Amino acid sequence: MTTHLEREYRALVTDPLDDISQQTGDSPYQVFSDWIDLALASFAGDEDAYQKPLTRYANDGREEQTVRNLATLHANALGGLVLAMEQTDEDVLGGVYEYYGLTSSHFAQYFTPGVVSRAMAVMDFPDSDDLRDATTEDPLVIGDISGCGSGRLIVDSAKYLREIAPETPAVFLGYDKDPICAKMTVLNFVLNDLTGYVLLGDALKLEARRIWFVSVTQLARGNHPVKALDTDERERVLARFFGVSPADDGTETQETEDQTSVDDPEDDPEENPTEPTTAHATGVESALDVTLDGENTAQAGFDEFA
Repeated sequence: MTTHLEREYRALVTDPLDDISQQTGDSPYQVFSDWIDLALASFAGDEDAYQKPLTRYANDGREEQTVRNLATLHANALGGLVLAMEQTDEDVLGGVYEYYGLTSSHFAQYFTPGVVSRAMAVMDFPDSDDLRDATTEDPLVIGDISGCGSGRLIVDSAKYLREIAPETPAVFLGYDKDPICAKMTVLNFVLNDLTGYVLLGDALKLEARRIWFVSVTQLARGNHPVKALDTDERERVLARFFGVSPADDGTETQETEDQTSVDDPEDDPEENPTEPTTAHATGVESALDVTLDGENTAQAGFDEFA
């Protein structure tokens, strides 16, 4: 178990998760996976997904109060994550994932250290012409599309953008095969106030079994900051960013998969998260995508660039 994250910050998350593991006998992988699912379900307003781990606890014969206590520990871990992120400039979520040894050398799954990721964000950043040409109708798109891991490089790129050109409208894009990694990226988008899309699937095949749209300012409208897209919406995202026609993206047969869990490796055999490069593309559109109003950029999550 190794991580570049200092123990005092890591423990804000791992102490409650370790307590859950000790009480339930669940493996660190299972506890971490449950925690990610509960956090994501909270941000997406998905009550059924939120209840799934808690129902399993109850079905294992635990009393209602015990289940509530376990849910509280999950909530404490999320609160610890937010606090640790406020106190560090590190990818705390990815650091906890590394600490538990959940990365897989078999799948060539190695997370880039934070200092390297920050350097890569600067070196691979779009040039000044791209920044200058970005508009609310055609915002800059910054992505990590060959295996985004926990979204570390995307977040570092967003932070750098805010340093050098905070007025630039931008949308962020993540892509990964590993369900946990894709979900961690969604959470990092939410907790770092990024507007954009996270795709779960094989980028080499240009397929996406799930796509989440993230926009924190949806909270101001009374909506949850995370939306899981349906089949038609996924097709539109693939067409918009990757030029994939609906007939070729393989999503028509995936609607039933959206109703099942993709947390278990047995349910999702293609898990291969790696840390890749940064890319940028063209703009977005309509009620599904981000259409920016020049008179009110905050309406689509761009208030951080005001």
